Amino acid sequence: MVREVLKFKRVTSTQDVVKRLINNKKEIAVFAHQQTKGRGRYKREWFSPPGGMYLSILVFPKRHVNLIPVVSCVAVIETLKDLHFDNLSIHWPNDVLLNQKKICGILCERIDDAVICGIGLNVNIKKFPSRLSCATSLYKEAGKIYRIRTILNLCLKNFWNLYDSLQENKFNLHDVYHYIGGVGEPVEIKLSSKEVIKGIIHNVDEDWSLVVRTDDGLIKKIYQGDVIRVS
Repeated sequence: MVREVLKFKRVTSTQDVVKRLINNKKEIAVFAHQQTKGRGRYKREWFSPPGGMYLSILVFPKRHVNLIPVVSCVAVIETLKDLHFDNLSIHWPNDVLLNQKKICGILCERIDDAVICGIGLNVNIKKFPSRLSCATSLYKEAGKIYRIRTILNLCLKNFWNLYDSLQENKFNLHDVYHYIGGVGEPVEIKLSSKEVIKGIIHNVDEDWSLVVRTDDGLIKKIYQGDVIRVS
């Protein structure tokens, strides 16, 4: 199935644009070269200057809604592998790391029967603010400029193939496990401003929850939170 792609030079946020299209009930993608009010999880600002790939994809899944973030992460990983990058991993629940640095953030928002998958990939960004010392870009890692349109086409192709596979019950989550970063490592998981869980990542369950063995020996499933690795 061929889905439409709307392309913009600059928007406030590709998520905002897609939200205005939900009532059309059509699966569609929105791309922009720049966002003036890009955001990540918990409404945090997403650094969105020219040089990034800012993409939001609107889907209406009939099943496996919890696994949409996984599909987005793997689509990005497969895209970067197509560009001959390796040492790629998923920082649960929705970041893609390249050489242990954040190359991509993903924001999935559910609105009624729709899910909007926001993907922010750092492509040709040469410099980040000091507060983003853990971030990187394809340019910083490879030392060359990439054609964003090529990366966009690869990413959309990989996403739709994986998403269709998921909806047809052909997506195998076990094939993704080796990408999960931090398994067996100590972490702190910030659930709220007042609640923090300390433990070791055990694995990721089939519903994409994080399974953690806490410091007091309990096994807990975490569905949302900020995971911080403890050195």
